[in-house]
Amino acid sequence: MKFDPPVRVLMIDDDPLDRELYRQCLRDAGFRQFAFDESDSVAAGLSKAKEFRPDCILLDFNLPDMDGIEAMNRIKADFGKLPSAVVMLTAFGDEELAVRAMKAGAMDYLPKENLSATLARTVVSAIERHEMQKRIEEQRAALENSGRRLQNLLEAIPQMVWTANAEDRLEYANRRWVEYTGLAAEETERLGWSQCLHPDDLERTLQAWKAAAASGSVFEIEHRLRRASDGSYRWHLVRAVPMRSEGAITNWFGTCTEIEDQKQAEREVQQKEKLEGIGLLASGVAHDFNNLLMCIVGGASCAMGRLPDSHPAQELLRDVVDAGQRASELTRKMLAYAGKGSFSLEFVNLGKLVRETCEMLRPSVPSTIRVECHNGRNVPPVETDRTQMRQVLMDLLENAVEAIGDGVNGRVSVRTTAVEVGEKPTSAMDFGVAAMPSGRYVALEVRDTGCGMDEATQRRIFDPFFTTKFMGRGLGLAAVGGFARSHGGVVQVESSPGKGSRFRLILPAAEMRENAHAQAS
Repeated sequence: MKFDPPVRVLMIDDDPLDRELYRQCLRDAGFRQFAFDESDSVAAGLSKAKEFRPDCILLDFNLPDMDGIEAMNRIKADFGKLPSAVVMLTAFGDEELAVRAMKAGAMDYLPKENLSATLARTVVSAIERHEMQKRIEEQRAALENSGRRLQNLLEAIPQMVWTANAEDRLEYANRRWVEYTGLAAEETERLGWSQCLHPDDLERTLQAWKAAAASGSVFEIEHRLRRASDGSYRWHLVRAVPMRSEGAITNWFGTCTEIEDQKQAEREVQQKEKLEGIGLLASGVAHDFNNLLMCIVGGASCAMGRLPDSHPAQELLRDVVDAGQRASELTRKMLAYAGKGSFSLEFVNLGKLVRETCEMLRPSVPSTIRVECHNGRNVPPVETDRTQMRQVLMDLLENAVEAIGDGVNGRVSVRTTAVEVGEKPTSAMDFGVAAMPSGRYVALEVRDTGCGMDEATQRRIFDPFFTTKFMGRGLGLAAVGGFARSHGGVVQVESSPGKGSRFRLILPAAEMRENAHAQAS
């Protein structure tokens, strides 16, 4: 190692003869050039060190103002660290003292006897080791600083970030992960799949993770993670990349990106396509079926008119006509689902219609079931077909009564209210338009204390011909959904097994439909 300019040595020793001895030993070495400064006390030496900036300090252990160990602590306190290599010198060899000196930070320790053979090389070696130590500390500080920058970056990005070891143990998780799942890395085992995942996604995820770990490939999957704040499950894209050392996986670096909005958009597109296809089919079948019914009912009515009243075929023909009329009701529901029904629009007071319909149906409701009507104040009228609106209410009431069951004590509550709606998309359990413009709406709510439904059933209840009843046709709720869609509204559903159901039909108030008509014209 070359030093240019010469090696600067600060000698702190209260004996001038010893200081001269150090100077002579270093000069006689011949293989290095040295520059010197000296002091007889630690206090004076500190003052000189700030200007002289020595490469090495030769420090006597026994000094008038403090001993060598105290002196090194004083130097570190003034400079923040030892600024130079320190070689401790003493008149007596003492192993315990040498250990104390080295622990305090000295690069070496020498007895003052026989310095001529060792001092120069000891000084140069001490400087080299001190420089190496400085570089190691600088590299460590740089690594720590880099780690802090990486930590800040991982905390700043809008994703959940985590790392796991080769045994699937979660080692690190950023703040977003902790806030979303409610689990810190030290609280989670095997990546926390069993604690955070939707039960329906657990086995699929574990199998995919096992396959990725076995093949060493990138792990990627879409599954639902539980949000700690409200317990809801939301879709996430999870991706993990294996980190290797000498070919073996040592760690995984993973991210979780929420894709709930994309999934909702996909569901809306799928639902729209399904509705359009089924609606087209239902409309075509209903029209063709209705034409056939007209022929059947018309032919039967014509035959009844030509036969005498006493003819035995009259009763059979009347049954044909009655059956045809009941069948025509099915075609009307199919057309209502498709949004192609014939409407005679008028302003309807929904509260009054509810009271009338509840009174009309009350005799047919089992005595064990109580039907309650509650109408809110200042509920605006809706522009709709009165007959179709009444049929929708009857379908919802019939569904609520059947959910409770005959001979079972229960309650059906019907309520009308005025609501203000901000523009929003429909949720997974809403059926109707994809988004409702902000404005004033009217809500018709039918709540029951019946058997309730699981999530899978709720997703299908508005599909035509889907029913959970042994003798059901599956057109009542489908027609309700089609009615809501054709009026620019939605049907909201809340239900869980054993806890009853709530159907909430939300329709635009008449004033909103008038404004929409005016803007269209």
